[in-house]
This record gives sequence, structure tokens and C-alpha cells, in this order.
Amino acid sequence: MLDPEKPTLFQRFGGHDVVASFVADLMPRLIDDPTLGVYWKGKCRDSMRKDNQLVLEFLCMAFGGPSGYLGRDMKTSHEGLGITDEEWDIFARHTAATLDKLGMPELEKTEFLAAAESLKPDIVEVPRRHEVR
Repeated sequence: MLDPEKPTLFQRFGGHDVVASFVADLMPRLIDDPTLGVYWKGKCRDSMRKDNQLVLEFLCMAFGGPSGYLGRDMKTSHEGLGITDEEWDIFARHTAATLDKLGMPELEKTEFLAAAESLKPDIVEVPRRHEVR
């Protein structure tokens, strides 16, 4: 349960503008990545704006901000894409690099990355080649 006296991660992160800056830095990294970019191939500018807005709304809501997220849950959004552990690791590196670029304090960075990691089972479908499922 959230402690109403304790600032939310949204507040500690810096609020809407900092989350928006995070999304504005991260999304081009992901889209331009030679491995991950395939997931956005063929999307028009309007679809890309919608994707960015959904990511922003999701993060604001997930961090305890005053935002409503009306998108699909993570499992539904990623089901069938065949995202691998290796691709997840690339995403995590880009995420950490964006947090570093924004000068995010270590506590908030760690909490953010842990929150992202908790979504991994809903996003990654294909285990590493040497793993047996």
C-alpha cells in the first residue's frame, strides 16, 4: 500500500515533464537500434506519436502520477511479437543510458529498472537459445 506521506516515484522522478523527457530520449534510441527498430518498421508518424503518448501515460500512471492510461496491458501489447531475452537486455541498456543522461539519482534509477524488470514476464516470449522452457 502506498504511504500518502511518502512522495511517489512520479514525484521523485521529477513529474510529468521529466517523464516526458525520458520518453523523448528513450524512444528514438529503441527505434534507431538495429535489433529493436524492426518493431516500429512501417509505422506512420501519427502511430509513432500515439506510441510515445501511451508510453508516457503508462509510466506516469505506473509511477503514481495523476495520469490515466487507457492502453492495453503489457502482455496483450507484446503478445505474438516474439521478443527475446537478448532484445530485453538491449532495451534495459537503452533505458539505463537514458536514466543516466537525465542524471536520475541512483535510488530512483534502481526503482525504475526494478519496475521495468517486473514487466519482463509479460513482454519476453522467447527464452535464450541455451535455456529450456
